[in-house]
Amino acid sequence: MTRYCVDPDRRELIATWGTGQGDLATRIAIPPADTETSALLSLARSLGQLSDAVWRTYTHPASAAGSLQPNSEGRRREQERGHFGEVVDAIAKPNLPSGGSMVVSYSLLIESANRVGRALHELADPALTEAVLAEAATELAARRKRRTR
Repeated sequence: MTRYCVDPDRRELIATWGTGQGDLATRIAIPPADTETSALLSLARSLGQLSDAVWRTYTHPASAAGSLQPNSEGRRREQERGHFGEVVDAIAKPNLPSGGSMVVSYSLLIESANRVGRALHELADPALTEAVLAEAATELAARRKRRTR
């Protein structure tokens, strides 16, 4: 699972992950200098929640639930894994408040992606959005390499 951090001195959004021998880090983006640290922290939190939802499909496979019958935990897990193809679109075009309400997804994975998209919408920086979309694609690809049944 990837953790996301903000370096307030360098104004960077950073991804980190453990290796068993220490942690590694990589810079995801350098937002504009006038970007509020609190807005970047909100984005980092949302990215962390998305990473957790992505990796939960690996640590909690459908087969471990015992049943894939309709309305079962196994079926729900299987459906969640099936939402991978919607994540990048949900980040790029999140459900935003409209008319005093907002559509919220029942899928933890998709709703986490929408939260990332809403945080990016607030930041309104196309370069940051592009970098985060690339990072989300990388995170999904890393999970896909570790398939479970």
